[in-house]
Parts: sequence; structure tokens; C-alpha cells
Amino acid sequence: MSGTALHQPMDAPTLLAAHDRRVALIRQAANEASDGDYRLRWGDLLARCAAWFSSLPYSPALYREPGGAFRCTVETAFYAMRLASGQKFGTNLSSEKRRHVEPQYNHAVFLAAVCSGLDEPYRHFVVLRSRDGAEWNPAGHGALGPWLAGDTYSVQRRPTPLPIERMRTALFAQNLIGHELLAWYEAEVLAQLFGAINPTVAAPTGESLVHKVVRQAVAVAADFDKKAQHAVFEAVQYPVPPAINVAAAVQPVVTPTPAATPTAGPVPAAPVPPSAPAAPAPKTSAQPVAEESSAGVNTDAKAPTAGVPGPTAGVTVDATPSPVPSGETGEPSRSAAVSPAPRAKDDSQLGLPFSGEKQPRASVDPAAIRPAGRPAPAAAPAGFDEVLEGQPNMIREFFRALREDVAADKAKVNWTDKGLAVSKRLVGSYGVASDTLVEYLRKRGLLVANVQAEIVLAPRAGELILERGAE
Repeated sequence: MSGTALHQPMDAPTLLAAHDRRVALIRQAANEASDGDYRLRWGDLLARCAAWFSSLPYSPALYREPGGAFRCTVETAFYAMRLASGQKFGTNLSSEKRRHVEPQYNHAVFLAAVCSGLDEPYRHFVVLRSRDGAEWNPAGHGALGPWLAGDTYSVQRRPTPLPIERMRTALFAQNLIGHELLAWYEAEVLAQLFGAINPTVAAPTGESLVHKVVRQAVAVAADFDKKAQHAVFEAVQYPVPPAINVAAAVQPVVTPTPAATPTAGPVPAAPVPPSAPAAPAPKTSAQPVAEESSAGVNTDAKAPTAGVPGPTAGVTVDATPSPVPSGETGEPSRSAAVSPAPRAKDDSQLGLPFSGEKQPRASVDPAAIRPAGRPAPAAAPAGFDEVLEGQPNMIREFFRALREDVAADKAKVNWTDKGLAVSKRLVGSYGVASDTLVEYLRKRGLLVANVQAEIVLAPRAGELILERGAE
């Protein structure tokens, strides 16, 4: 966007619609109870910021596309809100004073991040209105969108960017925010707010926490756009499939063999002819018994002894002692040493130690197994998947288990004016570290407070465990 080419301005609704997903993340991180409160303290400021920048780029090096200045502002504000959610402001104050001032600090971080780039396009570009050739000066004309009033404009790059003047940026911020919203702040918070607008690159001596958070957010946004210009992105993290799906994919397929034809009764063994020599007794001493019992059948696939008729394949032999007297063999008769007659070899089993006519066991779903006496899990409440969208199964199972135990009066939680308070010791009893739970809930904007002994969940997350008024 340089030279004498004419450009068409973008109005605020168009810019907000083009970045609706990023604005939705800010709406989620703001965690306001009603849409009216969100518009008053957050949404209206984003709309005024969109009208201020219109379709200007941020700078020749960063966010160079039309509307890049507003995209940089939205992304910087979101990064700052995420960084602020893990900080503790006003640690030198009493607990009662902190509860009153901490929301002001969080909102001051948002305002400082939004207003830090207000002067950046003006430092790098000269904007000329096509109708009369007038040059835009934000100190006298205000926002670019109302000043253009729908007229086309041209952008020229300055030979040398104007020097950074934090006082000029703070003046623009005061006009953009408005006195009504600034009157809501304490004096200390207001001083840190204007001290953090357009933060220095290096950390100054005695840096305030608001300045530190905004400075880091500006650096993250700049680094993100540099990587995007060079197509340097992190690897996409694909979700891990559930264990039951993996088990079903690798489970071997066993084809059941047809069952043998049942017989009317056990068929007795064929009697040995008197003229034939007596069959030799089983060689129990030379052949281990484990060889007979391991396969369940006698491994007698060798040729039958001469003079003794071999068993017919497929005929079941009664496991009764041989009719030959024990005195003729010279060894005592033991029923345990007598094995069933050999069967036809079943190649379909591949040597596995079970008979071919048995049906394979059905696969067991590990998720369906639960300790004896434990009731079936209750149905998930309405909005469960929507609130916990993107959370790992560990966090989902924690919410389900805690909801069941609270319903069965096995666990105790309580509602406060901010949200549902859950003891950190109770969280650890479910195999989830409290720091891990805090980290995942903070990413989704489901955390209100993280104090020494308990975690306060946002109302929409707390209602997944215990409905309001059900205590």
C-alpha cells in the first residue's frame, strides 16, 4: 500500500466481521456475565479502534496487509489477556483490596495493549484524502474512518519514520478510551495503565507488572507475524485417538472353525485282538507329562505301532483306562496318565493352546469395565461438550467423576459469588495435578481465581459439576 494508488476505506463492522474469530477469543477471555457489560468495557473500544485504523497497515515490516493495524491490535490484546490471567496484581495490598482492584488491572492490560499501536501507522505512512488532497493528522482529525467519510485515499511511505513519542500515543489513547471508562480506575491502576501504553522494548528499572505483560504481548505479536511472513509454523498437533480404537485396529482376527458333528455318546476304544501283542504303556518317565497336558490332546501324530490299529480321525475316544490288565504291562494303572485319543490336526489354530471348535471370545471394551459395585456413569449435563471443547480426556473425566461424587455426596464443593470453589486437595485425589487443571481451564477462560488452597471455576464450568442452588 504505497505510491499513488487509491484505496477504499473499511468501516468498523467490516473489520470486526473479518476478524470475528479473534474477537470471539477476546470475548471468551473477558469472561463477562452479560453482553451489555462486554460491549461497554471491551467491545465498544474494539469498534472505536477499528474506526481509528480503518484499512491501514500497521507498518512496512509488520502486518503489512490492508487492515493489518487492526489485526495487530486484536492479536496483541488477546496475547496480553492470556499473559495477564496467570499474574497476580496488587500483591502488596490486602486480600479485600486485591479482590476489588484485580479486575481493574486485568482490564488495564487490555486497554494498554489496544492503544499501544495507535500512533504506529501515522509514524510510517502519509495518508492523503482523494477529495481535497488533505493529509491525515490524528492529533487534529481523530479517527481515520470518520475523517475519510467513505472517500478514497492514497498512502505514501515516509522517507524516515517519525520518532516514537509515548506522550502522543497516550494522548490518542485518552481520546479513544473516553473519560467515562477511565473514571472507573483507581489512581495507582490508572498510572500503571498510561505507563504501559506503547511500552519500551527493553525492561526499564522498576518495571510495573502491567508494563511487563503488555511488553511481552507486543513482542509475541511481532514474532508471530514475522514467522507467518516466512511461513515458519509449529507442527500441527493431531489429537491422540482413544485407546479402544487403537485396540480394535490392532486386534487379530480369528476365524472360527466349524464345530465337530456331535455323536450320540462316547465310542469305546476298539478291543485289542488276543493274538496281537499288548500295546506298550505310555512312557511316562521318558516323555514329560507337560507335553501331554500343555496342548490338551496327545501329540500322537506319528505312525501307529505295528499290530495295533491306529485311531480314526474325528472319533472321540472315552478317557477310560485301557482294557489291558496292568499286570501285563508291568506298570501300575494311573488314570491321569491316560490321554484322549489324538484328533485331526487343526491348522487354523496355528499351534495356539485351545481347540478349534471353540468360538473366539468377544473383544472387551476397556471403557465398559468399572469396579464392582460402582454405578454406571451418569449422563453428561447439557453443554458439557461445548464448554469443554478442545480439553483432553483427562480433564473431561475429572469433571465427570467429580460430578458423580458430588451427586453421591462423596465430595464437597461450594458456590461463591464468583464461581464454584474446588479444593486443590480434592483435585489431586482424582489423579489430576491442580497446576495442570489450572493451565487447561485458563486457556479456555474457565478459571476465575487460583488461590492457595482452592480453585474457583467460572460459573459455566462449575454448573457442569454442581448446579447453582443444588447445595
